[in-house]
Amino acid sequence: MTELRRADVAIVGAGPAGMAAAVRLAEAGLRPVVFDLNATPGGQVYRQLGDPQVDAVVMGEDYLRGRTLVETFTRADIDYRPLSRVWWLGRESTGYALGVITQQGAQSWHVDRLILASGAMERGWPFSGWQLPGVMTAGAAQILLKQGALVPCTSAVLAGSGPLLYLLAWQYLRAGQPPALVLDLAPESGYRALLRQPLNAWRGRGYLLKGLRMVAALRRAGIPVLQGVDGLQAEGENAVERVRYRHRGSWKTLPASLLLTHFGVVPEPQLARSLNLPHGWETGQQSFLPSRSETLAADERLWIAGDGGGIGGALNAEREGCLAALDVLASLDIETPDALGWERQALQHARHRDLEARRLLETLFRLPVDWLDLQPEDTLICRCESVSRGEVEHAIAQGAAGPNQLKAFTRCGMGPCQGRQCGESIARLLARRTSQPLDTIGYYHIRPPVHSVTLGELASQQDT
Repeated sequence: MTELRRADVAIVGAGPAGMAAAVRLAEAGLRPVVFDLNATPGGQVYRQLGDPQVDAVVMGEDYLRGRTLVETFTRADIDYRPLSRVWWLGRESTGYALGVITQQGAQSWHVDRLILASGAMERGWPFSGWQLPGVMTAGAAQILLKQGALVPCTSAVLAGSGPLLYLLAWQYLRAGQPPALVLDLAPESGYRALLRQPLNAWRGRGYLLKGLRMVAALRRAGIPVLQGVDGLQAEGENAVERVRYRHRGSWKTLPASLLLTHFGVVPEPQLARSLNLPHGWETGQQSFLPSRSETLAADERLWIAGDGGGIGGALNAEREGCLAALDVLASLDIETPDALGWERQALQHARHRDLEARRLLETLFRLPVDWLDLQPEDTLICRCESVSRGEVEHAIAQGAAGPNQLKAFTRCGMGPCQGRQCGESIARLLARRTSQPLDTIGYYHIRPPVHSVTLGELASQQDT
């Protein structure tokens, strides 16, 4: 049997939320355990920031802004455990049980209090040909840029909806490898909605001005930026060779060997879902969000901080990490609620202000609700198990009334990604075909392991 280890407080994830929570707990005299998938702290947004591979000229100031937090986290008295996968969670009467896979082997932990700061992931958004080699996500491309200073050897086509689309195009331009074309699939109605929502436009003016500057820089460099694109296909025999897109009612084709796509980000769902925590569909963010209190508590011993609880960006994640830490301290009677009151109030005020500002992004980059209906029947919904939209539709017609029944009928969600890429699409298809709300349809039941684990890892044992 694997040795049982214990901790007062554990944090899953060392992105902005996890780091901020750990630093605040350490300042109060605790020594939290931080489990992190990556080799260095920073999460996705501040990846490799402790040893940057690319300077601010390419990455922009927002990336380097997290350096102080990374350095403070690194210096603090924190039990940081990089390259650790929390592959199962279990609720116990006095806390939580965790199964962790490290480079040394399997570990079992019991923690009295737990903060989930597992962050966000890119949304899986099917279109014809998205499974072809040469099609990858913008987030994956940015990881290569941050971690290895790698840029494509060919001019990429960027397509999708969301701020990262323009950010990566701008970064590639600054790195000397400008994209061939940027296809913005956000409905043009989102831009027109700005005129009807002047308050949101004012609150989000910082985001708006930043985006306008990036678009202007791309256009000055002669890079075509097409907005209002409403169709996308990748074509090729063994890899992508052409990108087809529909703009202003007309289909056009461009030779391309690299297509980078981005359709927004959603909370990483697996750990919270594996605990059967209640989730609800949030229309603004177009995703399922876990239920949290104002203090970010999901129950009396569990908190969810950062983008794993709702997309808010890096600065909001830092604030949420601090807020979760404050509530942990209050629950342990280390600092009284009265003593923490002013700090909590200031953080909550700034958090609410920033989340209100992000409503602008939700309006601008709202995805079309009929997108899946418009895809050809042979479009893969589940790439892991090669299940097409037509097969999903057929299974629904046969009586698959929910995501888990659909999984049994088709194997959707049984592959290596464990439903991360197809889960939302399956819920959307079911909701539209059965005329039920997404809250009623729900999501897959998530069971461990929530990460891929080998039999050798499960059989490993640590004695120290």
